[in-house]
Amino acid sequence: MLPNHQSAASPRTLKFVSDRLLAELSAELRGPNVLVLLMHGTTLASSLRTARPDLKFTFFTTEHFFYRTLQAFHADVMVTPDAVSIICAADLPEQEFDEVIFPTLCGDSSELAQDLIQAGHQRLRSGGRLFASTNNPKDRWVQNQLKACFSKVDVMKHKQGTTCIATKTSELKKEKGFRARFAFRQGARLAFVESRPGVFCHRRVDGGGRALIRSLALLQGKNGLPEFKPQRIVEMGCGSGAVSVAAAIEYPDAKILAIDSDARAVECTQRSAGLNEITSIQTLLASDGVLPEPGTWDLLLGNPPYYSDYRISELFLQAARVGLREGGRIHLVTKLLEWHQARMEQLFGDVTQHVISEYTIFTAVARNKPGSKTRR
Repeated sequence: MLPNHQSAASPRTLKFVSDRLLAELSAELRGPNVLVLLMHGTTLASSLRTARPDLKFTFFTTEHFFYRTLQAFHADVMVTPDAVSIICAADLPEQEFDEVIFPTLCGDSSELAQDLIQAGHQRLRSGGRLFASTNNPKDRWVQNQLKACFSKVDVMKHKQGTTCIATKTSELKKEKGFRARFAFRQGARLAFVESRPGVFCHRRVDGGGRALIRSLALLQGKNGLPEFKPQRIVEMGCGSGAVSVAAAIEYPDAKILAIDSDARAVECTQRSAGLNEITSIQTLLASDGVLPEPGTWDLLLGNPPYYSDYRISELFLQAARVGLREGGRIHLVTKLLEWHQARMEQLFGDVTQHVISEYTIFTAVARNKPGSKTRR
């Protein structure tokens, strides 16, 4: 929970060079309607509002955690919604803006940056401007992407980065598509998936996801183990929906809840379910790890990212601890063994490692819960 006294009047430290460079250009903004793309954090929002209270800002992100943070630090939006809008969605809002602000970082997804630059151009009025920045002082790539959409691009070099101001003089002659569809075999049929830039493993099923899908075979009662037939399955971090689609194919009578903190991932999972004519998959955009109907889920599937210093792994494990019924199962794929083994042994019973390809699947069973009933 963020402190209630924090507000836009209390500027927060700008961590990224690309944010600082754009904050320094705030006096150049003409507005009045400014769209700000926040893909790495939210502190730029406070700086812009403090520097330019005369403008109407729309803060956009695809990440639900950032959305919650923006709501907490800009609680006054509930009182004065005409001054600021906060949007968490798969696509930029369908309205016209005078200016767009887009900070980028070296190492960003190139397709996502191209996608958002094109979308930003489409949302600008004629004569509107896109302010972009990067923490690369030798940048040429961002400049070239802007020049592919805008006929006028002014570039400013700095010691630690680069800023560009691109002016819209005409509409795009051709819109580039960035979505992708691909297929993988699940049992006797092909499963289809749709992905787009910004979604984990765009254009393919990653190795961890494939291992998690293959781990469903562990439930089939082989090697002397009893068969386990889940009726309520939840996937944490669903990405483009490949694992949820595979689970729906294997267990056609089961209810499946696919959860992700990224709005684009949730949208892709919905589209993937539609491509396969699957109606048993429901989606949820969330970032707090809280499952609906706790204590009722039979199986939790998870492929936590490696970049969060186990913070997201812990979120997944706590979701399983609270969300699973007594005797429910968790399947978690990772290459980081020591921490996951120790932590899962603290929270669950029957923790077992299964090597599938170059990945390890941890399986475990939810322990007894007071007042809960075991379903077999």
